[in-house]
Amino acid sequence: MKRLILPFVVLVFTTVQVFAQEALIVKQDGAKVYLDISEFKEKPKVNDNFTVTFWGGEIKNPKTGKVLGKTVERRLTGTITEVEKLFAVGTVNNIGKEDKLEGIEADISVSAPVTNVIAEQKDKDTIKPLWQSAPLEGKALAFTAGDIMANGESNLLIAYEGNNIIAYDLKDDKLDKVSEFKLSPMYEIISLDNADLNENGKAEIFISYFDSARNHFNTAVYEAEDNNFVEKAKIRGLVKGIAPFNGKRVLYTQNINNMSGKFKALNPAVLEYKDGKYQAGKQLKAYKFQSIYGFNVAEFDGDKQNVIYTQPSGKLRLQFDKKSSYINSPSEFNFASTPNRVKFDNEVLKFYPSLAVYDKDGGVIVAGLQNEAKLGILSSTFGSYQRGKLVLLKWDGSSLESFANTPIGGYTVDLLQGSLGSYQDVLIVPFITGAGKTTVVLYPAK
Repeated sequence: MKRLILPFVVLVFTTVQVFAQEALIVKQDGAKVYLDISEFKEKPKVNDNFTVTFWGGEIKNPKTGKVLGKTVERRLTGTITEVEKLFAVGTVNNIGKEDKLEGIEADISVSAPVTNVIAEQKDKDTIKPLWQSAPLEGKALAFTAGDIMANGESNLLIAYEGNNIIAYDLKDDKLDKVSEFKLSPMYEIISLDNADLNENGKAEIFISYFDSARNHFNTAVYEAEDNNFVEKAKIRGLVKGIAPFNGKRVLYTQNINNMSGKFKALNPAVLEYKDGKYQAGKQLKAYKFQSIYGFNVAEFDGDKQNVIYTQPSGKLRLQFDKKSSYINSPSEFNFASTPNRVKFDNEVLKFYPSLAVYDKDGGVIVAGLQNEAKLGILSSTFGSYQRGKLVLLKWDGSSLESFANTPIGGYTVDLLQGSLGSYQDVLIVPFITGAGKTTVVLYPAK
C-alpha cells in the first residue's frame, strides 16, 4: 500500500473564532441597551450579536438533589450598534413593551482572531475555507445537499428548530431560498439525506425522525414537485449516507427496537429501491460497528474495504477483518461530542456527525467534527456546546495521526461530503453561533 509521506512543516495562520462573553446591561432606553464591557479581553465589534435569557425554575436530579441548571423561559436577541472604550450599545430585536433588561446579563458573541500552528501540513490550502455564507435565521438541526430541486445543480436543504425545512440555491456566492415546507413539530428530526434511488431524475429527500408518541424511528421520503415538496413514502427506521472519495452517495438504513427495556440497533444495510418500494439490501458488518451515524468505508489496507466508525468513547475505530485487529484515532479528539440526541425509553441515544474520506498526496484523509462543551462535563452530558472544530486525520499505512484541525465559529451538527452550487468535492459544515443563527462554510475535500 502507498504511504502518505509529508515533510515536516510548521504553518502559522490566523482564523476567526467566535465565543460568548457576559456583559451586564447597565441602562435601557426602549429597545436600546447599554452593556458594560470594561472587563472584556476581546472587545465586541459593531454587528456582533448578543442574547438575553430569562431563566425559570431550577432543574434538579430527584435522586441526588443536585441542581442541573434552570429552565429557559424566553430569549431575546440583539445586535451591537456602537462600541466605546468601557461600554457598548446594542439594539434588542424582539423586545416586549414590558421587558425590563437593566441588571440582566447578556451573552455577546465576540469574534476574535486566533493563531493556529499546525505541524506536518504540506499545503496551506489543506484546511482553508473555500466559502462562507452570511448568517441564516434559526438553528440548524440537520441538513443535506444534492440535486433536490431537480434543476441539475446541487442545492442545500436545512431543517431548523420547529421543523421548518428550507431549500437554498447557491448563486453569486449567496444562499437564496427557493422553497420550504414543514414537518410535524411532534417529531424530533435526526438527519436529512438525499439520493435518486428510484432513478426518476431527481433526488428523494430522506427525513429521519423520532416519533416519541409511538416510540418509533421513521424516515419520511419527499420529492420536489414544482418547487414544492410532496411526501412519497415512509420507511421504518433511520436513513443516512456516505460519499467516500467524492463518489456517488450511498444510503444506509437501520432500525432501532426496544428489546427487554433496552434499545437494540439492527445491522446497518444498504438502502435499495426495488419493486416500487424502499427496502434494506446487503448488510454492512464489522466488529462492534453498530450505527449508520458517524462512519465511512475505504480501502485502508490493500484492496479490501474497511469500516471506520465513531465509538462512544469519542475515538474513531478503523476495524480490520480480525476482531483484535484495529486502529484507534488519537485520544485528543472527541468525535462523539454531538448535540444530536434523543431520549429513547430510559436511554439517551447519540447520533454522531458524519465522517468523510478522500485522497490526498497518495494517502487517505479522514475528516470529522468535534464540539466543545459549553459549561463543562454537565453540558456535554446534555448536549450543550458552544463551538466546534473540523479535524483531519491521515492514514500513513499503520496509524491514524492528526493532520490538521481548525476551529469553527459555533457548534456543529453534521458535515456532508459532496458539492454545492459550483463548488465540487467539498466538505459542507453548517455551524450555529451563540446568537442562535446558522452559518454554512465549505472546505476542500481533495
